[in-house]
Amino acid sequence: MKDRTHAILDRLLDSEIPLTVRYLSTEFKVSERTIRNEISAINELLRQCQLPLVDAIRSKGLELNLSQLDRERLITFIGQHSGFKYLSREERVLDLILDIAFGKEPVFLKKKEECYQVSKSSIDEDIRQVRKSLAYYQVEVVSLPKQGLKFQAKEQFIRTMLFSMVSSVLVAEEQGKKELVYKYVDKERLHHLDTIYSNCISQVEVSPYRINFNLLTYIWLNRLSRGHYISPSNESERRREKNDRISAYISQVLREFKIESSTEEERYIYFLLNSLNKEEAYHPSNWLDLQLLIMQLIQFVEEETGIPFNKKEAQLQEALYGHMIGMVDRIKNGLQLVNPLKDKIKQAYGQVYSGLEKFLRGEQDKLGGIITDDEIAFLTIHFSTALSEINQNNQYWYRAIVICNYGIATGRLLAENLKEYFNIEVLAVLSSREIDLVEKFDVDLVFSTVKLNYKAKPIMIMDTIFNEETKLMVHNFLEANRQHQRLITRKSDYTEMFQILLKTIESQFGKLTKNFYNDLENLFRKNGLTINQKEVQPMIQDVLSDDNILFEKGDFTWQEAIQQVAKPLLRKKNITEDYVQAMIEDVKKYGPYIVIGPHLALAHARPEDGANQLGLSLAIFQKPVSFGHEFNDPVKVIFCLSAVDSYSHLNIMKSLVSLIRKEDNIKKLADASNIQMVKKILFTDDSEEEK
Repeated sequence: MKDRTHAILDRLLDSEIPLTVRYLSTEFKVSERTIRNEISAINELLRQCQLPLVDAIRSKGLELNLSQLDRERLITFIGQHSGFKYLSREERVLDLILDIAFGKEPVFLKKKEECYQVSKSSIDEDIRQVRKSLAYYQVEVVSLPKQGLKFQAKEQFIRTMLFSMVSSVLVAEEQGKKELVYKYVDKERLHHLDTIYSNCISQVEVSPYRINFNLLTYIWLNRLSRGHYISPSNESERRREKNDRISAYISQVLREFKIESSTEEERYIYFLLNSLNKEEAYHPSNWLDLQLLIMQLIQFVEEETGIPFNKKEAQLQEALYGHMIGMVDRIKNGLQLVNPLKDKIKQAYGQVYSGLEKFLRGEQDKLGGIITDDEIAFLTIHFSTALSEINQNNQYWYRAIVICNYGIATGRLLAENLKEYFNIEVLAVLSSREIDLVEKFDVDLVFSTVKLNYKAKPIMIMDTIFNEETKLMVHNFLEANRQHQRLITRKSDYTEMFQILLKTIESQFGKLTKNFYNDLENLFRKNGLTINQKEVQPMIQDVLSDDNILFEKGDFTWQEAIQQVAKPLLRKKNITEDYVQAMIEDVKKYGPYIVIGPHLALAHARPEDGANQLGLSLAIFQKPVSFGHEFNDPVKVIFCLSAVDSYSHLNIMKSLVSLIRKEDNIKKLADASNIQMVKKILFTDDSEEEK
């Protein structure tokens, strides 16, 4: 593709309004016929990519509307077929800033126009976007004769701007922008800094803190080597206990890179690096004000969300205090961290995030400046970790290690999520550099947020933020590794006591009556012994999971139908093969007694026939099954119930009785074509239907 064709394509992509052929002809100083030929060439390219063509709008001009995904496909295609790396406007803006900061030659717009293969109007718009981006940091770009483009601002502001822009790229997953950064940022020098970090700070830590620590130092060294120094300050040195590890790091950096610096510069970089140091035990002069602010924050978020964070208040206060000491320092100096998980945290913990944002936006005077969404997301992690600890179930089936490179707080959040939603005991949160330590723990599984070449234990690579898709993936992983599960006794609670008492009485005196059950429940309640009713008598929605719902299209005998509906319970070991055989034998012996309503059957056997735990499955048959029932044949809907005692399944039975009472619901259920329709029919109680 010719340079001019590139430039016209770029102009159409950037324009927010249709452009006439005459306008393009004037801008590119060619005939209108040439412009039409170029449009034909562009459309041919778009056809090859199977993308929308340039649209000629009557009386308005030419327009090209591509989604962000389509633009990326087009850019990739051009790069593969022309050997030219086409940059989007956002990438060109980043490239200009990086070249001004780190480039070895003066930056002139005319040369950049040729390099990017775009029009003058496009490059003019690019530089406008550069100035707009830098205005937030109080940095200007000026063009000087023979020197090209230069930054104009206090040196502290320029360094803050560079750190913010580069760090946001390095912790993100946009490969194109990372390539631009490493075009100007020396990887070998960064690696050298990381080696010094390992020697002086930590060998095993892998997190955004480590990346930011080394990046701050890299920018500092780069600016010093170019002769850019911070303005002398009359401010007295901050009273802060000296951190020997950071001092050793700075000394080794200056020594190995052979850089001379002033006391002012060393004090500057020490303070910034120390503000990233999340482990230092440090109490600023206003520590009491900060603790009071944290108490108010916890109370406010609790009132906004209705979540009892006071149950974990001491632990939450400690975690927030440790984070906010450095955060307040960073805010005052305009140096705020980039959180690569920000958007996912907002989505997964939106209620908590909104409460934090509402409070903190009103306290910016106390914080010393504007707090970014990234910092609020970091604080959300601490609250969400406390929430997971409040909600988690303490019965564990698996022992696991979590490997996380996003920092300890994020790793702990992932660990608490695993414990909350699944029967998992997390023994430790490690970084990828500590993978060899896994063998020292008695664990069954490993969950990691980074790809690892590790085969000693079953390992699952997963996202850090939990959503429904993540839960399903973890569920499937656990199912695939059931052979590793172990039964660990739960911590004693009154629900467990209630269940043991019921089973003991039942084994000694036979079947429990409803009145006895209610009397015992009231006795517990009167004495303040709370029980979890869902554990003792679960509702149908607590037991009938999505993977226990089947849709069958084939022809089945009644024996085959029972075997089919029992498969989910058999797979989960709720029942044994003996239980399935007992259900079939009972129908042969007693007749189709399991057909309990029009077109509805409830397959079941006695607990002693092989019921391991309470379970329920459902199969809907497209081709009805004949059981030989005089009135209710043929059967379209079959439930399979595994009952282990005389009381735990009673609420499930209530739901089935309600279903039988309303024949139209059975018909709706038989006609259901997906899981959501089934759940809507079964899980809507009478009170909801009457509204």
